[in-house]
Amino acid sequence: MSVYKNIRKIAFLLFVVIAISACKEKEKAINPEDDIPLFKDFIEENINKVADDPYISSTLRPDDEMYEVLLDLQRGIPWDDKIQQRFSKLMSKGNEHAMIIKARSGLLNIEKRSYWASVLTDLMEKGNPYAAYWLSSKSNICHMYLGSRNLGNKVAKDLGLDTSYENKYCTEEIYQKAVEGFKKLAAQGDLRAQYFLLKDKGLDTSVEKREEYIREVIRFAELHYYRPLIDYYFNITKVEDGKTVFYSPRSEAQVKKLLKIAANNNYIPAFVFLIDKNTPKDDFLYNRLKMLGAWHYFWSRPYYKEKSLSPKEQYCDAKLYKSIFGDRFFGGSYEGKIDMSNLTCNISEQLNSIEPMIYIDYFTKSDDWSRGY
Repeated sequence: MSVYKNIRKIAFLLFVVIAISACKEKEKAINPEDDIPLFKDFIEENINKVADDPYISSTLRPDDEMYEVLLDLQRGIPWDDKIQQRFSKLMSKGNEHAMIIKARSGLLNIEKRSYWASVLTDLMEKGNPYAAYWLSSKSNICHMYLGSRNLGNKVAKDLGLDTSYENKYCTEEIYQKAVEGFKKLAAQGDLRAQYFLLKDKGLDTSVEKREEYIREVIRFAELHYYRPLIDYYFNITKVEDGKTVFYSPRSEAQVKKLLKIAANNNYIPAFVFLIDKNTPKDDFLYNRLKMLGAWHYFWSRPYYKEKSLSPKEQYCDAKLYKSIFGDRFFGGSYEGKIDMSNLTCNISEQLNSIEPMIYIDYFTKSDDWSRGY
């Protein structure tokens, strides 16, 4: 009987230990409600400020030689001879960012894969951390095109092509080279390098250092770098049945205030999460998106407001879209409803008023270049 009692005691104690451990684990989960007071002062100081500078949150300004390149990538403009000539000119001048973007795209070409891998390798050996990053264990394109398991490499061998890049890349050692390089850029004040290192340390997922992480998100936002804020939004929400689900109504209200601050500073991705069916067709958000030349304007206005848009408004929006993006991905229900031959849309005037900001950067995956956030 005493043995039976001891077994029961041990089982009970084990249950208590497991229960306490479970409670502790639960306590360790990130609670977005705890973030609310941390953002309070920042929101109060910035919620009503609207930037006059259209490029205040842009990765690059128009005077940067890479501005037009990133703008075309962001807009999803197909590579043509004009874009190719622009890249060739920049590469001939030794622009390393242009070389890396071209190399990243060039890896898709099985016949040129070895060459473009060598271009990235040369830049990595010269100390370029972006080149190292795209050849590292954290790079999706490295695993996809240079990894030993890539089926395309077998095809390349069968074709007699150089596949000496196999088993040379996609390593943790190369990733650490990238980290060391970004540490140098971060020390020079590069915000994107600083954010890279923050994520590398796991600060964005740490419960114990949550307050430090929020302070960093605020610091970046105060310097008009809003990518960390958008990532924060993704981290505390989830999508169910196509709808964004927030942790609580209080958390939702605060996050929307944070997004409004980013939108007030012309950060295009913030608009994507603010515009909905209740947004008036001539609201500040739509007007700003149009001024920034964002494709989101041309998608969201007819999607949410088609019934309240006149055929002329739809037609002129479609014509403006075509002038910016070409004939891709845009439709409308204005055909056959109006005589389009006599309509004046002042497209040249509208184009001259557009001041595009750039939200993608040199970390953005090619699949996300024209995604919008």
